[in-house]
Amino acid sequence: MIQIRRARVLLALGAFLMCAFPAAIHATPSLVEMVDAAAARNPGMELADAERGIAGALQRKADQPFAGNPSANVKYQTDSVGSDNGYREWEGGIDLPLWLPGQSDSYAREAERTVAVSDSISDAKRLEVAGEVRERLWAVVIARSEAEQTQSAFAVAKSLLQDIQRRVEAGELPRSDRLLAEKELLQREEAFQLASNRVTQTERLFTRFTGLDAPRKPVLEQASKTGLNGQHPRLQLAQRHVAQAQAHRDRIRSESRRGPNLWLGAKSLKPGAGYDYDSSVGVELSMPLGNGAHSAPDLAEAESALTRAQVELKAGLLQLEDALTQANLELDRAKASLKQTKRRRALAEESLKLSRRAFDLGETDLVRLLQAQADALAARQDEQIRQLEYGQTVARLNQALGVIPQ
Repeated sequence: MIQIRRARVLLALGAFLMCAFPAAIHATPSLVEMVDAAAARNPGMELADAERGIAGALQRKADQPFAGNPSANVKYQTDSVGSDNGYREWEGGIDLPLWLPGQSDSYAREAERTVAVSDSISDAKRLEVAGEVRERLWAVVIARSEAEQTQSAFAVAKSLLQDIQRRVEAGELPRSDRLLAEKELLQREEAFQLASNRVTQTERLFTRFTGLDAPRKPVLEQASKTGLNGQHPRLQLAQRHVAQAQAHRDRIRSESRRGPNLWLGAKSLKPGAGYDYDSSVGVELSMPLGNGAHSAPDLAEAESALTRAQVELKAGLLQLEDALTQANLELDRAKASLKQTKRRRALAEESLKLSRRAFDLGETDLVRLLQAQADALAARQDEQIRQLEYGQTVARLNQALGVIPQ
């Protein structure tokens, strides 16, 4: 009974907290939280783990005391099948492949640069996810704004139809004005339905990518003041790929000559029947000979991989510079467009007031009033959309600069 009462108390307390602090429970996620959620749901981070696995294997190789696995050997020789004079010989030892100077260091350097590539893969993938989150988020925000504007236009058209219907019934206006107002209402209703469908579509795309509901308010960013530099995740990844390819080429080159092999062993010999065994120990050092022809294909492949990495670095740098230039141009255009739409809205609002007053006084017809109303609604919507587009261009500029939400 005590446990049941305790459970009821906890449930009641939980219900109280949910009612008392709904804002905390349904708090708007930050951009960082959105990116974290999206990164956890979408593939790509496994590539960084794979590179870390390669780096670990290279480091374990570098830490070994020998260049290869030691091997043990035993040899026994007798004349029992031949002359059978009692000849017996035992020989055993161990072969130890030795490193050439700098060979183990080449493995360690490649391991270090592979770890750096792994870190850059994580950053570059996170930036890619952040870009997708930004685009999907602003698509939702703009679609919602358009839906709100079309809903407002629909409400205005509905109110106007009611007013005209009343005046038609009073004999102040012809029936043709009511038909015109009904047509306007249907058009506004259709526009609202289409805008609502776009909202649903963009919200579903956002939720599918992040696993979160799209926030009700836009997440505004501050434009970064930094320019394109080596800290850009994509540029940094390309640079580290070059360094990794160089380290791999150097490691393959260091292995073009195999290191010496050290043999340590012992020998026990009995010349014949009636003799005792004579024992001895020995050391043998063998040095492989060759001109590197056997490792030439591996070295050529490593050189080719290095060249590809260098080309990708140059091409990637050009792409990033073009993207940054385009982002800055879009930001300037958004600023100018927002300034123009503010002026156009002010003029359209003033024109609507005059047209409404003239219509009420019978100085103008319904067509001109509807046109003035459409212009005012369009100007109002344009201003709000341009404000949102300005926020979107700031987000795109940060994306072009490689700014990862922190």
